[in-house]
Amino acid sequence: MATLRVRNAVKRFSTRTHGELTVFQGLDLDLHAGEFVSILGPSGCGKSTLINILAGQDTLDGGTIHRDESIPPNDKIYNKVDSRLAVVWQQDSLMPWKSARKNIEFPLAISGTPPRKRKAIARLQLRAVGLDGFENYYPSQLSQGMRQRVSLAAALAVKPNLLLMDEPFGALDVYSKLQIEKEVVSLWEEMDASILMVTHDVQEAVALSDRIIMLTGRPARVAFERVIDLPRPRNLDEIYGTPRFHTLVSELWNALTRPK
Repeated sequence: MATLRVRNAVKRFSTRTHGELTVFQGLDLDLHAGEFVSILGPSGCGKSTLINILAGQDTLDGGTIHRDESIPPNDKIYNKVDSRLAVVWQQDSLMPWKSARKNIEFPLAISGTPPRKRKAIARLQLRAVGLDGFENYYPSQLSQGMRQRVSLAAALAVKPNLLLMDEPFGALDVYSKLQIEKEVVSLWEEMDASILMVTHDVQEAVALSDRIIMLTGRPARVAFERVIDLPRPRNLDEIYGTPRFHTLVSELWNALTRPK
């Protein structure tokens, strides 16, 4: 069953210098239950715009979006208290006046979780992302990687069935990035959730995903899809050294950088 279905999506922007700009047109994609899918594509092809639309922050100019095959077609079908959906953005969206634990508790409070239970969940999530002992730290007291881990913990705390991620690890150093990628894989493999991630990092996409969708340049459409036939459960330390991993990375990198 499709957790998410996009059909014939169109998005346009008006610009002063170039008039109307069509970012994507005739874009179709499916995300199936329990699947981890990454979107790759040239810079400016609308990857982040698509995540914004799916997260309810923007609307389509044409086409339809369906969730769980049960929600009627609509350009904007989500709201900010939809506990079935969570988003991890490029930059953390933590509230600076709240501690790490309180930031994680916030979406739980909105969804009506009792105080004692949400406190316990927040502590559990902090432990899961390697931040046990940092529950009372404020964002200004945490490194960029630690803040992004808190954002991930907050997203997973609501037990979403759909997690959207927009280049969530792009600003992290190599070590922090690998560590949080491991945590994402470990946590996701224990969840009943689908993940759609936008990234510019081909290695990251191959290491984490079940399937990769490659977009064309503007106006973007799906160029091709590639199933990632690496085993699950997936040990990233081992995967990065395998010949199959490097073959997939090379194939996708060549497709991404090939002159059009």
